[in-house]
Amino acid sequence: MFRFVLFLSISFFSFNLNPDYLEWSTTPLKFSDFKGTPPKNSASPVNLSTMISFQSRQVQGMPPEMTIYNRMDRDASWINSKKEEILQIQQIHFNTSELYARKIRKEMKRMNDAKVIEKDKYSEAVKKYTSTLHKIQKSKKVLLEDQPNLIKLWDKQIKDSLNLFKDYAK
Repeated sequence: MFRFVLFLSISFFSFNLNPDYLEWSTTPLKFSDFKGTPPKNSASPVNLSTMISFQSRQVQGMPPEMTIYNRMDRDASWINSKKEEILQIQQIHFNTSELYARKIRKEMKRMNDAKVIEKDKYSEAVKKYTSTLHKIQKSKKVLLEDQPNLIKLWDKQIKDSLNLFKDYAK
């Protein structure tokens, strides 16, 4: 029994030791960042897979130190249309994800300043913000490639919001 569990653990951890993640930065996305393969018969010209994750460290009796990451999974993201507008829209989605990562970092700081030590409260806050982000992303799944003015407006709104939360950039 122990050998099976050990083998299963080793197999699990060795399955994907080198995921290809791109950490958010001010460098714009490029077509080459999308390394995944589109599924056959996909109606969508693009898939951007982003994730907000965290790492925590905690000394007993102290608030946890939370590090929040905003990453793109390059292997799960694909694009089969080389239209610049589609790339711009994906950048806006990635920027929106970064905005929520910053909101989470701000909340983590507030909780640290309030000396909250229960790690599950931090996890719940992360879940709350990521849930809101997923709802926003789902509602914005509209292709805006034929609406350049709307793309510019949405882009400006997100960039202005990122600027408001600049103190919480990684």
